Amino acid sequence: MPVKAKILIAEEDENLQEVLRGLFRSLNHRVKASGDAAELCNLLEAEGWDAFFCDARLWESTRVKHDLLQLALGRQPRVPVVMTAHYTEIDLARGAVERGAFAWLPKPLKATDALRVLERILCEASALSSETNVAESPEIVSGTDSAVQAIPAPEHHFGVLIGEHERMQELYIQIEKVSATTVTVLLRGDSGTGKELVAQAIHNSSARSDKPFVAVNCAALPEQLLESELFGHIKGAFTGAVRNKDGLFVAAQGGTLFLDEIGSIPVQMQLTLLRALQEREIRPVGGVSMIPVDVRVIAATNEDLEERLRSGLFREDLFYRLSVFPITLPRLAERRSDVLLLAQHFLGEWSQKDGRAPASLTDDAVDALSKYSWPGNVRELQNALRRAYTLVAGENQPISLRELPDEIRRATASRPQEDKEPSGIPSFPPRSAGMTLKAYLRACERQYVQAVLDECQGDKDAAAKKLGISLATFYRKYGGQ
Repeated sequence: MPVKAKILIAEEDENLQEVLRGLFRSLNHRVKASGDAAELCNLLEAEGWDAFFCDARLWESTRVKHDLLQLALGRQPRVPVVMTAHYTEIDLARGAVERGAFAWLPKPLKATDALRVLERILCEASALSSETNVAESPEIVSGTDSAVQAIPAPEHHFGVLIGEHERMQELYIQIEKVSATTVTVLLRGDSGTGKELVAQAIHNSSARSDKPFVAVNCAALPEQLLESELFGHIKGAFTGAVRNKDGLFVAAQGGTLFLDEIGSIPVQMQLTLLRALQEREIRPVGGVSMIPVDVRVIAATNEDLEERLRSGLFREDLFYRLSVFPITLPRLAERRSDVLLLAQHFLGEWSQKDGRAPASLTDDAVDALSKYSWPGNVRELQNALRRAYTLVAGENQPISLRELPDEIRRATASRPQEDKEPSGIPSFPPRSAGMTLKAYLRACERQYVQAVLDECQGDKDAAAKKLGISLATFYRKYGGQ
């Protein structure tokens, strides 16, 4: 962009405020954001602004007392206004454009669209000195009228989730639908994909949001302690039980209990958990009386539960009881377009907490982050950026490639081209004694699919295209491969 800008953001969603603030500040623009119409009016009157991003719903709900659009357009020079609107607010956005707004953007916002419209505003600043020129410039940034018909679903970040990729939009819809019910949910996804955040989002959006959200990692506790943690115990139940103790089911009464790494629960304890889910009552360790509980259970795993089921390590009845509503979380490699948005969020959050100027990224760092395969998913991205942020803190310089971990730099240097075809059919898998032809061909198929997936750096959309099948077929046949 040719010049630095002063940007004002009118947005009630604090999460979106943070995302936009981090996005623009990473490019060294000055940014202020608020969801209060009166405060926004004062800011518009007190200072000159190069761009004003305004939520259409906020404008409409407060325009009787505080017409933010009219105030911005009435300034000399007038402030270019970009309306942001959900698909249900298209008419509001169009009306704003007809009244003189520069453009409007569909929600959920795409970082690329926001930056594109800001660049147009700055490049056309000299041409926006009169009302005539402003009237000639309104446009729908998302494209043609046909693009308006394909506006994405409403933004559902639920206060904790960040992402605008298609896979995340699908996830938001699933969260919204299941939040309106009380069914048990099974979250499936690799380590670091944010399963606890999704569980928290479901809880926050449900009728239980004012009740406790209790989380426990089932793999972090030994068997006897885990049973006591979940169901409680009475005094004298075992050595060290010097008093009665309520378990996490009781602690989560009326709310949500999140059981992470559910696959690690010992087989002997799975029946106890199954009974708690079926009968909605528990018995403390060493106790006799049953305690009724009203708890929604959300379980999560990064394991192949079907394989554990076949191996006798997981009960079939518990598996089906838990997976009433399964949700598969995408790997970060499958939504690579969200990497920079997440990066801006983390850097903006840390900078704000430390009272420092927003940390930014050099072009080579952006390129490396965008191309890396992120086997550790969002957690790996967060840790890599935290390290880089710490290295440049106090030096008033952007994060460059040299501050990123070695594995990211190495992978970036050696990464194959996106359109590279698989380097030949992989070697045949070993044949086990007594293996049927059908089973062997299935093993060959899965090995070839894995080779294609590796070539695509874990991007299942790209792998499905190279295999000549739909993404839905890929997931149906190969699941989380």
